[in-house]
Amino acid sequence: MSFIRPAARAVIVRWAESAVAGALAVIAAVEAARLIGRGDVLGWFAALGAVLAALWLRSAVARGLSARAGEAPGLVEIREREIRYFGPLAGGVADLDLIARVEVFVPARGVGTLWRLTVEDGRVMVIPAAAKGAEGLIGAFAALPGFSELAAAAALRREAPGRYAVWSRPGARGAPALSAF
Repeated sequence: MSFIRPAARAVIVRWAESAVAGALAVIAAVEAARLIGRGDVLGWFAALGAVLAALWLRSAVARGLSARAGEAPGLVEIREREIRYFGPLAGGVADLDLIARVEVFVPARGVGTLWRLTVEDGRVMVIPAAAKGAEGLIGAFAALPGFSELAAAAALRREAPGRYAVWSRPGARGAPALSAF
């Protein structure tokens, strides 16, 4: 028997990584200030730890913001710079190095928020944001040059129907300017 409500448990699980990363960043920053103030060389290692923890915190917050409630059909696998989506009606494989554009599509009604990936050869792969394994997509996309995890999380939280550009490869054919978030 659990004394924590399911909704509260979901919030705790969603933000636990951010809490740990934030606590680690604060502890490392305080230790760095203390040790550097004393002239101790170890303070610089603590400062490096604080920077790394802050970067981890930024990614964890983006993952927390982009977490989708509910379930959607299909399974997403991310392996060796390759995104694979296995769905009941469609699927596909996209190499991260060949992705030309990443968008978030919010339909007027129906299936929920979708990722829309355009590959350089013109193929389009559509992945439900609530599909099993889709929570790892933002982390995979972070390897793309100039990709903003926070912009992607903001796009996923939009409710107005439409297509929202999150990232496009510089110099890609037909790649319009990014929309501002």
